[in-house]
Amino acid sequence: MTTTVNDPADGAAASAARALFEAEGLSFPPVPAHLLVSLQKQDGNWYATRPVQWTPYDFEHFLTEVQTQPDVSDYAVVGFDGHGINSWAAHYYYVDKSLALFIQLPWGGVYMDPEPARADIADMFDWAEKLQSKLQQAKAMHKIPDHVRLQVAASRFGHAGWRWLDAAQDNNAATPPWNASAGMKNVMLQELDDLVSGCRILKGGVIG
Repeated sequence: MTTTVNDPADGAAASAARALFEAEGLSFPPVPAHLLVSLQKQDGNWYATRPVQWTPYDFEHFLTEVQTQPDVSDYAVVGFDGHGINSWAAHYYYVDKSLALFIQLPWGGVYMDPEPARADIADMFDWAEKLQSKLQQAKAMHKIPDHVRLQVAASRFGHAGWRWLDAAQDNNAATPPWNASAGMKNVMLQELDDLVSGCRILKGGVIG
């Protein structure tokens, strides 16, 4: 899988999605090329590579789906969604076999200061690209079992945290707890570096 987002073979919808972010002065999230060409316009200002039953602002539905349906196919969702005068956000959701990443950051509210929000979104998208790259490396080195997926919730409106989900876990087992969101960006990158170097081992959904 490649995380290149500058593929000249982008479809019309992908080009429109890029233009949507560009018009807001925002960087475009790192959607892998094989999904980028499958983006389709949805109702409102957002795009998805698959049919979804909810809008992006329904953050918790996406979190629950990946836990209850571990065989969900790879997909991406990008764009802007919200309600009222201040509950609006930029969204980037990306799910594959080893990662379920859900980013929801403030954008478009009437009381929002755009410059700090723009910097926050750019920083998070840059981090997301690094995370995908490190996960690819760890996966290629067989450091992550095929049935294990990293789930990341990064929302300013809903839940924030991260955890490893093990699809092979007994259905009667307790739901894996979320790790605290404080400092999670650096912690996750370091944890993946440790897996690659062999300093730590991932067995099921537990790092040792």
